Amino acid sequence: MEQYFKVALKAVKEAGSFLLKHFRSVSYSEAEEKKANDWVSFVDKGSENIIRKRILSQFPFHSFLGEEEGVAGIKSDCVWVVDPLDGTKNFLHGIDFFSISCALLDKGEPKLGIVFNPARDELFYAIKGQGAFKNGEKINVSSSVNLERCLFATAFPFREKEKFDFLNNIFKKLYFVFSDVRRLGSAALDLCYVAEGIFVVFYEYGLSIWDIAAGSLIVEEAGGLVTDFQGGKEYLRTGNIVAGSEKAVATVLEAIRGNNDR
Repeated sequence: MEQYFKVALKAVKEAGSFLLKHFRSVSYSEAEEKKANDWVSFVDKGSENIIRKRILSQFPFHSFLGEEEGVAGIKSDCVWVVDPLDGTKNFLHGIDFFSISCALLDKGEPKLGIVFNPARDELFYAIKGQGAFKNGEKINVSSSVNLERCLFATAFPFREKEKFDFLNNIFKKLYFVFSDVRRLGSAALDLCYVAEGIFVVFYEYGLSIWDIAAGSLIVEEAGGLVTDFQGGKEYLRTGNIVAGSEKAVATVLEAIRGNNDR
């Protein structure tokens, strides 16, 4: 696993340098709308290409699943799941909150996770059973039991805006429980900020596996709880995730409970 980590880290950092080279020099005119309100540019594709080539050259018997180009490599129990630019809209608008997310799954279970924001030099990572770290320092989820003093993070799905009313009903309940809310635009980094104890909890509906595979492991290794909207463990499949301290997760799940559309 240490060798996997070293190779993945080198690939992610190389891709991060590529992103920084083009940051604030790429506009919407150079991007395309791959789905409604979902944008991609040559930068997303270039970052993924760097990571895919570096990883599969070292581990040719692994599979690779990237957001932009899909599946590569041979069929394997070991699958690298990569979002080459989580926060494309922030990137295109010149906002320095975006990341690369890279996870290694073994038989569907995350064993290694790396999330890197090159613009702020924030490197989060975890190996199953070895704790979670930011730039070499161990991190832990918030231990606060006073939720009224804590921040929570969420987002509304830009691809499924018909879910707004359902999610807004949940939001209205939680807004009066916590101190305040943040919506920053990169789910992978939101999860890492939970692991670091900045946010006490993060929840979101309808994410993709590459958005959350690395971050969910980092939260768990930081001592946090990660569930789906039913309190189970199907978040990688459903894309519906709640992650944070035990009390905060229970609070979010209670707000979700009673809504028919989950």
